[in-house]
Amino acid sequence: MSTPPPAPPIAPPIERLTAAVQRLESALEARVQSESGLRDELAQAGKRAAAAEAALAKLQGEYDALSGLADQVEARLDKAIERLKAAAV
Repeated sequence: MSTPPPAPPIAPPIERLTAAVQRLESALEARVQSESGLRDELAQAGKRAAAAEAALAKLQGEYDALSGLADQVEARLDKAIERLKAAAV
């Protein structure tokens, strides 16, 4: 018959408390770093959104200008068609 292995020594309460505090500090530091990273990402997303809005506004202006030009061309073509039909009669 063999004897069972000795049980591991139980850490004194102060050591366990110190280890728990260190784990807590480590977790808090990781959270702070994660929060900082998320804030940076949010700031970058805000900048990209602002740039996209500016580009959209520019494109809307260009679209409006082209739409106005297309209206003018359409009107001129309609008048030319009317003159051709009148001349053919």
